[in-house]
Amino acid sequence: KVTKIVDKLAKVHIIHKNKANNLKSKMALYINKLA
Repeated sequence: KVTKIVDKLAKVHIIHKNKANNLKSKMALYINKLA
């Protein structure tokens, strides 16, 4: 769900693709900690 939002931002070039990937991995780690 969150990664889709990040992908959408990357697609419209609001954020850079590499930045999007970094953000996704950070969010994934954060979500894994919560789970």
